Amino acid sequence: MEEELGLTVQELFRIAHFKEAELLGGESGLEQRISRINVMEVPDVIDWVRPGEFLITTGYPFRNNAAILAPLIAQLAERGVVALGIKTARFIGEVPADAIEAADRHGLPLIELPPDMAFSDVVRSVMERVLVAESRQLSTLQSRVQRLSQVLLHGGGLSAFLEHLELLVRNPVCLLEPGGRWMASPLAEEMCRQTDPEAWDRLRRERTLETGFVKLADRSVRAYVTEIEDGRQQPFLLILLEAQVEYGIVDTLTMNWAGELVGFEISNAQARSRIEAKYVDQFVQDWLAGRIISPVDLRLRAEACGSPIVEGARYVAGILRFREERPSVSQLQELARRMAWDTAGESGEPFVRWTVLEEELTILLSLTPEPRAGDGVARGEAERQAASTAGSSDEGSWTRLATAQLARFQQLFPDLEVQLCLGRSSTGQSEVPTSYREAKRTAEVALVCSMAQSIVRYDQLGVYLLLYRLRGTPELEEFKATYLEPLLRYDARHQGSLLHTLRIYFACNGNARETANRLFIHYNTVTYRLERIRTELGLRLDDPEARLQLQLAVKLYEIQDYD
Repeated sequence: MEEELGLTVQELFRIAHFKEAELLGGESGLEQRISRINVMEVPDVIDWVRPGEFLITTGYPFRNNAAILAPLIAQLAERGVVALGIKTARFIGEVPADAIEAADRHGLPLIELPPDMAFSDVVRSVMERVLVAESRQLSTLQSRVQRLSQVLLHGGGLSAFLEHLELLVRNPVCLLEPGGRWMASPLAEEMCRQTDPEAWDRLRRERTLETGFVKLADRSVRAYVTEIEDGRQQPFLLILLEAQVEYGIVDTLTMNWAGELVGFEISNAQARSRIEAKYVDQFVQDWLAGRIISPVDLRLRAEACGSPIVEGARYVAGILRFREERPSVSQLQELARRMAWDTAGESGEPFVRWTVLEEELTILLSLTPEPRAGDGVARGEAERQAASTAGSSDEGSWTRLATAQLARFQQLFPDLEVQLCLGRSSTGQSEVPTSYREAKRTAEVALVCSMAQSIVRYDQLGVYLLLYRLRGTPELEEFKATYLEPLLRYDARHQGSLLHTLRIYFACNGNARETANRLFIHYNTVTYRLERIRTELGLRLDDPEARLQLQLAVKLYEIQDYD
């Protein structure tokens, strides 16, 4: 008679992880053989169990109603489950007596698991012992691991790896990245496209170790999930979708080992990416700072860094200004890395590069000219057409691109209050350093002039740029003494608000009644204050020249507030 293969329930207690486990009931079933181990934390567990399974749980499904445990044991025994392990202390204080009686009655070993038991270690230990007893399946597993290793060793990459893995486990597989993007085997492509991002998030939240469920259209698909740790807060997930055939023991262990191999590949890719990012970062910094003189050198370095210069592309440099406490340089570098990683790899993504230059978090944006109708138009004529229409089309495009990047930053870092300060659009690669210097000046002016907009452009600074450049000059000090100081002295003596009233008056386009409404005061009070301003300065507010002088004084006061 051929010897029966497998691991008995009794033999579980010889495994180190089960030294502190206790058999509560069902002793008559200890000689039953385990063909697989599974973890389940859903109330409808009975719909998903398989014959020969050793089922383990934290007790979460019974946390509010331990009375359902006894009838569940009867159902599990009927379905061919060979043992049930329950962690106590976290969700269920102790196993009810009627559940122990049910375990004895149905011959289903009921095992109390220690609270600190790590299910991932237990699953691997038990399943490897099952396979050791079944040498043929172990040989299959070894063959699969070797074949998958060869795919990566010969440079096939993750896409070929997933395709090969799909053939081995006879089910669709996919790799889910922390940010929600995915890579899929051929059979999984359409399934992943049909899956709502919320379904992936739910799988992360609700799955219990290896087992979970993904909602596809009108049905739920059982999923076997392997975590791939790479140091991120959220790991990569390698997922087998049970859409073709029921997966078996060898399939689950194949997924576990495949996860190890994918982890190595991701680590290698990230190491390469960090090295490449270092050179790309240095290239972008040198470009912005004007340290690349020759157009030929610029083109060669751009191509070497994987960012070839596109003919006719236009560029804008920007600086992210922090409204409150400014992060340290190391913190800025981490912000730049996070933004660079989040931006990379999206199809159709415009050229966007984040870096830290001169202790500022800096961004370089570009717009590529769209193909124009009429392939027969000569190249020179096409470039002239692009140049003639660039000004009319760029403003909206830059605004959308900058707004999208700012929104992405604020989504990743909601606690940081920032302002994006942009230079002007450059018409060629050699003008990028000029755009960067303008972005720096924009950031300085926005700070000094307390500009509130979330995005400030150099060509929108207007008179603020002029006043900023005149700061500290004798002429500007004389102007302030003539138009600002008399009003400030009056306000100090009378606890008045002449200058503030003047600011609101100009903001209301010289409408005294609207000014009164904005200030929540009587109309007569506004007219009195305007008359007081005329008296103090000796100016008529209806005189265009005087009005211009006072408007400049108001702008200077906004800078004065910062001083």
